[in-house]
Amino acid sequence: MNKPLVSLGPWVRLFALLICLLLVTGTFAAQSDLQSPNPAARRMALIEIAARGPQVIPEFTKALQDKDPLVRRCAVLCLGRFGNGVLPALTTALKSPDFMVRRNAALVLGRYGPDAVAPLAETLKDEHPLVRQGAVYALAAIRPRSPAVLHLLTTAVKDEDAAVQQAAISATDQYLAVLAEIKLPRDGWKFKLDPDRVGKDAGWFKPDLDDSGWDDISIEKAWGHFDYDYIGTAWYRRTIALPDNPGGTNALIRFGGVDECAWVWVNGEYAGEHDIGPSGWDKPFRLDVTGLLKWGQDNQITVCAMNTAMAGGIWQPITILATGPVE
Repeated sequence: MNKPLVSLGPWVRLFALLICLLLVTGTFAAQSDLQSPNPAARRMALIEIAARGPQVIPEFTKALQDKDPLVRRCAVLCLGRFGNGVLPALTTALKSPDFMVRRNAALVLGRYGPDAVAPLAETLKDEHPLVRQGAVYALAAIRPRSPAVLHLLTTAVKDEDAAVQQAAISATDQYLAVLAEIKLPRDGWKFKLDPDRVGKDAGWFKPDLDDSGWDDISIEKAWGHFDYDYIGTAWYRRTIALPDNPGGTNALIRFGGVDECAWVWVNGEYAGEHDIGPSGWDKPFRLDVTGLLKWGQDNQITVCAMNTAMAGGIWQPITILATGPVE
């Protein structure tokens, strides 16, 4: 005769109870570690309690004020695991004296859609370029895309920091479809040195200026290549015939490289500048010339370039882009 099977019910219940006790004990241990004098323990405690969900948001908000930078930075990154309820905490983090907390908060905000646009707009004015760069990355991640975000990214293209500029250029590319790309001629440019920097006051950017007495030069090579052993400011001018507008809603002028600074006029109107100092010599940049170009007509382009060392000038191609919104 077979022996009856032993009932497992009580043992299963006991095992489940032990597991619950261990989990609760671990939770309490993690909670108490938030008060530990050891920064590593406080940081690990934050990581552990993050699994409990939005109910622990107040603990992370407090941790944003922790005296240890790694704890503060961990707290703001963990906040990104929760829903829209963390927006007030992240907005507070954008005012932290710790620039990495501000940067991390900006990066996390990109997950929260249109509600994040307003605080990120303010963050584009932050004093630290890494924070502004983080805001650009976050704005690029926001969906759905909107004209308001595109406007902010276009503004960031003019940031004084090259890294922020490049991030903004890459981000705006996501919004714009290139309908035509017109490379400007390499030859046929007029060139004049300006050692006394009188060109701007003298109106050397005006379309009707008589530049027939200026030297001839090509772009895509530094002026040193043409035997100008010169440090300082010089001007380039050329008239460009453009085709009819291919249907673009925007127009950009893109410079592959100017050694080291540049100021640009289109048809006598100031288009913008690339002036970040000596480090700008090999940095591509572009300017919005939507309202300045005349499609289907001749256009006068003037560039004032300045270098403080080495060869100088427009040593990379210039391109006109006709762009429209991405469908």
